[in-house]
Amino acid sequence: MSKVTKTPTGPFNPFYGCTVLLIMVLTIAGIITWTFYSLLKQDQEISTFSTEAPVSFPALTISEADRASLKSKLATFGDLAAKGNSLTLSITDLNNLLVIAAEQHLGEEKGGTPYLEMLRFTGFDPASKSVMAELHLPMNKLPWAGGGKRHIVGTAIFKPVVEANSFDLKLDDIKVPGKLVNEGFLNNIRIMPWLSVAKLKPEIAAPLGKVTSFEISADGSTITLKTGSGSAADLGDKKK
Repeated sequence: MSKVTKTPTGPFNPFYGCTVLLIMVLTIAGIITWTFYSLLKQDQEISTFSTEAPVSFPALTISEADRASLKSKLATFGDLAAKGNSLTLSITDLNNLLVIAAEQHLGEEKGGTPYLEMLRFTGFDPASKSVMAELHLPMNKLPWAGGGKRHIVGTAIFKPVVEANSFDLKLDDIKVPGKLVNEGFLNNIRIMPWLSVAKLKPEIAAPLGKVTSFEISADGSTITLKTGSGSAADLGDKKK
């Protein structure tokens, strides 16, 4: 059998490999440049609705009687959640929970900011099924922009949700007086479950995982977390 001999059909060109390599380098450089530009652009946009000076909330305290009452209510709900129990909380209860969370150092993991330093709940809106709060949200600056923090100070509108088999709060909107909060920034922050840090505690995650629905009272004074099947109207609150 004769040996097969491959015959070149064109002249050898050493620059083919260099061209492919150049294209790869330019592609990677383009990705890095676009990422850097996007971060810088977002940082500039955040600066338009934030402030350099930190703003602190007045101290929030809870009486021993209120502390004991709230802890008892939470413990009872946790023990009976699987049996269809419900938990009704007022705005005062939510703010007292912020104090208790701070005492347990919730939110401070990995240098995080405690809930107590970021929020003061102010009311419920039964029409939109929302929870309102005063917000003092610290944001890290880019390292090459000087580092440090800036602060978003305004009103936060939270949407209670039941998803991933658990109750949570998600930030739906931020209103800053005299300033327009960028929609792109809001879209990024809307996906954050705000109770995820609290759920690192099994004693918190377990009962919240049994909540199937919630209801804000018609007068906007309370929110009730429900377990079990709930009514048809209640189940409409559950996110699919």
